[in-house]
Amino acid sequence: MATPLPEPFRDVWRVAGTRTSQRKLGFVSSTAETTLFEHGPTADAAPAIGRAADDRLPARSLFAVELVLSPSLPSIGIAPAAVLEMAAPRAKRQFLETVASAGLVVEDEREATRFERADGTTGKRYVLETASRTDTDRASADAIAAETHVAVWPTDEAYGMAGGTLPLEDGDLDTLDADLEIAPGRERKRVYEFVRTVDPGSGCESPVDRDG
Repeated sequence: MATPLPEPFRDVWRVAGTRTSQRKLGFVSSTAETTLFEHGPTADAAPAIGRAADDRLPARSLFAVELVLSPSLPSIGIAPAAVLEMAAPRAKRQFLETVASAGLVVEDEREATRFERADGTTGKRYVLETASRTDTDRASADAIAAETHVAVWPTDEAYGMAGGTLPLEDGDLDTLDADLEIAPGRERKRVYEFVRTVDPGSGCESPVDRDG
């Protein structure tokens, strides 16, 4: 099941694939349904930055994760919001472990702050210094300096998670069109608006499904 894009993103962003991962911690099992989005114009004009090919996480991308816990936290007397400070780092770590094989290298965590979604829900937001490898099959492959944002917030039953990766350089690419050029300030605002408004797990079946 693919998460739908918020309305302002639908003209130029598109679903690149979905992935399901499962974990077990004690008596609680978690299922993470991840939807990856690529920026259409960038993917077409500069695949090294924007194309989600061969399970590679592109340097310009967005993602949304629906996290389902079994048994649900409320069913065992725990409110998701009450344990956000403990759950958010674990959810972030689980996501980063999932995408490590997709060419994303985490170098450092630069920021961890609270944020507010459009519906008033308070969550945790992390900013990570990363690098996006251009070839996931080679550890020595060229990498593009990037920045990855991960946001986690409580839902009625568990947690939602979303974020994105933005390029900080274009590597050895030819000059990009003005609307595709590297602009970290603009892209940070775009990722922040995405995590404030996306609704993970509320969509219909995706045309592309990559289980992992």
